[in-house]
Amino acid sequence: MPVNSSMKSMHINDNLNAIISGLGKVKKTGEGRYVARCLFHEDKTPSVALTQKPDGTILAHCFGCGASGLDFCNALGIDPVNLFPPSDNPKYEKRTRSGCFSSWQLLNALRADLIRLLVIANDLKKLNALPNDDRDFIAEIILRLNDGLSYLEGTR
Repeated sequence: MPVNSSMKSMHINDNLNAIISGLGKVKKTGEGRYVARCLFHEDKTPSVALTQKPDGTILAHCFGCGASGLDFCNALGIDPVNLFPPSDNPKYEKRTRSGCFSSWQLLNALRADLIRLLVIANDLKKLNALPNDDRDFIAEIILRLNDGLSYLEGTR
């Protein structure tokens, strides 16, 4: 059964409210952000940060004792699954992050490393310390990487 937006918002609000109601001195600090006193140690000032992410995920962490969302769920009798919104797609889908290498950058770095390895292999071959098959294998890998880079660059 597909999850509609009203089911998602009900899930998010019910679970966030259940956690908030079990904590003391809760204060809203922004959209979907709260601070509260911790259940597990004496707080003079709130040390628990609660965040409701745009996708409905609920994060909780105590900066005083390190308690996590799982700890708060267990103490409050809430199933930890409820920290995550229901989804029509239960499979993990890796998202690209900013600051990570692109496929092109990764292949270029690998090619540079393998070219250096090929130079080393040629030196070893001259000393009869490396069989021709191993040197040829490295050369084949470089050719495959070149083909992959050509494809990514749109020249092939």
